[in-house]
Amino acid sequence: MPDFEHKLLQRWTGATFIKAGLLVMLAGAAPLLLYTVVGPADGNPIGLGILMVVAVPIGFLLLGIGALRLLIAWLQRQ
Repeated sequence: MPDFEHKLLQRWTGATFIKAGLLVMLAGAAPLLLYTVVGPADGNPIGLGILMVVAVPIGFLLLGIGALRLLIAWLQRQ
């Protein structure tokens, strides 16, 4: 198992984590934003709000991990 984790961490670079974080945040916020633009004025999108509340912090966590990995890689090169 440690070999699998090591290969997985080598495959997922800092930039990959950042891209995944942005994608998760976009996928979580876009449905609610689209609903506010084209949905009915008296709608109540509770499920879309919950999706955004869950997805955006996960996206920020992935962004933080990616930034940390990029910083560590940059410090190791110096």
